[in-house]
Amino acid sequence: MTIPLIHLQGDPYQRGLTYGISARDQIMMVIEEYKILFEKEAQLTWEMAKKKAMSFNEAVQQKCPDLVKEMEGIAKGCGVDYSVILTLNCRSEIMFTVSDEACTAIAVPPEASGSGKTYLAQNWDWWTIGKGTNIVLEIEQEPLPKQLVVTEAGLVGGKGLNNKSLALTQNALAIKKTRSDGIPLQFILRMALSQTTVPKAIDYISNVPRASAACVGLATADGTLVMLEYAPNNMDVLLSDGNPLCHTNHWLSPIMLADPEISRVIISSTYTRLDWARRLTKLETGVLRKRNLFRILSNHAGFPDGICRHDEIDLPAYQRRSTLFSMVVDTAEKVIWLTDGTPCKERPIGYKLFD
Repeated sequence: MTIPLIHLQGDPYQRGLTYGISARDQIMMVIEEYKILFEKEAQLTWEMAKKKAMSFNEAVQQKCPDLVKEMEGIAKGCGVDYSVILTLNCRSEIMFTVSDEACTAIAVPPEASGSGKTYLAQNWDWWTIGKGTNIVLEIEQEPLPKQLVVTEAGLVGGKGLNNKSLALTQNALAIKKTRSDGIPLQFILRMALSQTTVPKAIDYISNVPRASAACVGLATADGTLVMLEYAPNNMDVLLSDGNPLCHTNHWLSPIMLADPEISRVIISSTYTRLDWARRLTKLETGVLRKRNLFRILSNHAGFPDGICRHDEIDLPAYQRRSTLFSMVVDTAEKVIWLTDGTPCKERPIGYKLFD
């Protein structure tokens, strides 16, 4: 299986309309998925989740008007109300002060790759009921950079790459309370990936009012790379010093660890996954290329809660989690190598971004 590619162009509403029509079946699957997850994992009915999402609408309308138009187009294209698409795009703010997501990200500077290239890599671990809902968006949005975005159907943001060679990953982090006048994660990801350089992406994230928390990995082909931890009222930037940067789902910055708004633990395997990612990247420094990175992302130490995550079959279906995709971004070639499922079993497919 391969993750479908959808090409979007035109004005924001037209992009959204094409998106909604093209991904209608997957969007309907995502809606049903979140009805279950909000209830089981966050103890919220669908109506309660929509009400919470609408609390962010004013901030999104003010700061991201083009993405509002896109969401209106998505809603029209797939035949649902705007509030439904907004709810999907606020899923992190609805869930992650009370629930968890497990991902492992790796940033490789040119000194460590052995090829002079800069890579970003990530496993996206999620509830397995979400399998089959991922898509790749190729977005033409002049005058902003063209993008390839890997995401869940119906969302306007995600992980990816733009035609200025800027690449982006994202890991969940926990906070005690969201900020209703802030911008939700998916919009921040899309707007950060619409920047032309890592410093400009840092500037955007640091200056926008932020609704929740995340670790965002940023890199460009010239070797510039960082990981940025942010919360609603604070942020810090982690530097590589020429070594691979690894991140999972707990705060690493001493500045952020001293902040009273953050929560210390989001999921227990975050510590063992980080340790293995660091050890394995250290072992392979000097040859950290696509094949080696996928090998690291396939590591099963701590099974089933390893870097490559697998279902616990004794759990109810809605509680099972696994790696739904694994990606390696080659910033020089502007290619996202992507697996549809666990990297230990699935062959990566290349998605090339042309200028």
